Amino acid sequence: MYSTAFEALETADLDLLRTVLEDVRLDRGIVAPDGSLDDLACDLVNLWLAGFRGSEELKAMLKPIDLHLCQ
Repeated sequence: MYSTAFEALETADLDLLRTVLEDVRLDRGIVAPDGSLDDLACDLVNLWLAGFRGSEELKAMLKPIDLHLCQ
């Protein structure tokens, strides 16, 4: 698991994460609702807290993740 800072997600941050999650969902062909979306959302928040803040950067970091960070 990533070591996280205690930073609050602001509205703009949540909008960015929501957009990235939707893009990844569409790219992977995941039909909502699906439990794997919860795992992806958790992974995204952990990546954001670890300092990855750009949408393309977040998408790239999700590609190699097969194991989920929230386990």
